[in-house]
Amino acid sequence: MRGIKKSFRTIPMKALGFILVILVFVAAAKTVKVNKETPGREGPGSYYELKVLIPAGTKLEVVEQKKHWYKVKYNKIQVWISENALIQQTGRAEDPFATMALGTAQAEASSATIAAAIKGFWTRYSRTNKANLAELPVDGYDIPPANFEAFAEKRANAVSQDELLKKYKLSDKYSDPKIPYVKEQQSGYSIASSVAEGTLLENMELLTYIHSVGWYLAETTERPDIKYIFYILDTDRVNAISCPGGYIVLTRGLLKLLDNEAELAALLAHEMSHVIAGHGMREVYQDEARITADNAFSSLSKATGGSSEMEEELIAITNRAAAIARSPKLDEYEFEADKLALRYMARCGYDLNGLIGLLNKLKTEHDRNVDMFDLNYRNHPDIKKRLQLSEKEISQYNNYSGNTYTDSYRENMVF
Repeated sequence: MRGIKKSFRTIPMKALGFILVILVFVAAAKTVKVNKETPGREGPGSYYELKVLIPAGTKLEVVEQKKHWYKVKYNKIQVWISENALIQQTGRAEDPFATMALGTAQAEASSATIAAAIKGFWTRYSRTNKANLAELPVDGYDIPPANFEAFAEKRANAVSQDELLKKYKLSDKYSDPKIPYVKEQQSGYSIASSVAEGTLLENMELLTYIHSVGWYLAETTERPDIKYIFYILDTDRVNAISCPGGYIVLTRGLLKLLDNEAELAALLAHEMSHVIAGHGMREVYQDEARITADNAFSSLSKATGGSSEMEEELIAITNRAAAIARSPKLDEYEFEADKLALRYMARCGYDLNGLIGLLNKLKTEHDRNVDMFDLNYRNHPDIKKRLQLSEKEISQYNNYSGNTYTDSYRENMVF
């Protein structure tokens, strides 16, 4: 013992400190297990490039953590995954997806393969003349993460967002149906493509601004792991359709009704709320539609060509979800989406009256020229009722004051 103590004394203090750091690091090493197939992204946010899809059940070593994102080691690379992939969700007894078994496939899929699978499914799903439909970019638009992060930091600093996040907490965790990632994307993209009649606006300044507002909101929701993609149809008609997987189709006619960023935030937050709450897929649940519960990427070779019983099943579900997306939303879904939108707006520091402004503009335009509205907007629930419920909800945000960012809106919203 005397010799051991002496040997420790001979170790330089700097070296001893280094050894202690290593011991602490090893002791603190953390591993996690994904409970569903999980996108591994280049950075800590859904707006970063998807690098690989990780099979359900995979154990991963955590390298770093930032907010709700974990940097992990997977197959000799390091990628970021959302904590939502790690949280075990309790589904409702009536949800047919709640008891789905997790897949056992051990292959990985790249972003290019996934994109091919999504487009391949759309090609077979449509089975129609697509001449009048816009071709939607599967992965969205090339918006540098640094550009968005600069926008988000500027907005967050302007309203002391950390305090808002503490004050206005999310009330409930979303109910995760555990639909395999690729299948959810295949279904959502196919629905969005099937309603994208005409041509797309390709003004990158405008698209970057809209995505920046949407992603800023998304970071404060229950589903920051969804990469929301906003497509703008170049038409005067008024419409907005939200699809599974975060694909959201807007029209120029709808956007031109708005006057400030708070109203834009209200619109985007409302449509994102439909996705987060799973309103379209909830209807599918009630129809007892089912889907094979394996890892979607285990059969990507089939997904990019050919047919299978699994694909026919997904086509049936997508058909049902598409019909729901095109039809007027149920009153309860609209009211819930308005309520969720206000919560997300408050967490981001937006003027909550942006939702009131949006609804009033829709009402005025609807009364003036109902034919400007596509079917699902024309037959929306009574806007008067939505206004009443929204004003009542806003009254509960005591002493809250948000920003409209009118000048920034006018600078960026140039059609």
